[in-house]
Amino acid sequence: MEYTFILRGEVPAKKNSRQTLKNGKTIPSKNYQKWHENALFQLIFQRNSQKIKELLSEPLELHVTFCHGDLRRRDSDNSLSSILDTLTDARILADDSWTICRKIVIENEYEKNNPFCEIKIRKMTV
Repeated sequence: MEYTFILRGEVPAKKNSRQTLKNGKTIPSKNYQKWHENALFQLIFQRNSQKIKELLSEPLELHVTFCHGDLRRRDSDNSLSSILDTLTDARILADDSWTICRKIVIENEYEKNNPFCEIKIRKMTV
């Protein structure tokens, strides 16, 4: 079992994209919220195309490739958090805890003006 998902656009870091409200509470920025909504749409469409009917809950290996459209500095771990949260919200992963996401490989590439993220998910071999 292996699934591949492609998210078009640059993945924002949820932690670094926060907006402070008047009451002091922080929420994700409008930019992050817009990205998240679009990413959910893309993931749900791809989940349905790959006929994933149940949440993935067995130990998994994830290979995440961020392809950046420019050379600005970014933290891969913060962007990974955005990806894991969105995979959970799209009802692909049952949870993003270590008991399910056992192995995560992150790669970064550069392709001018063509940002995307490729996510490959496969069942862990024991």
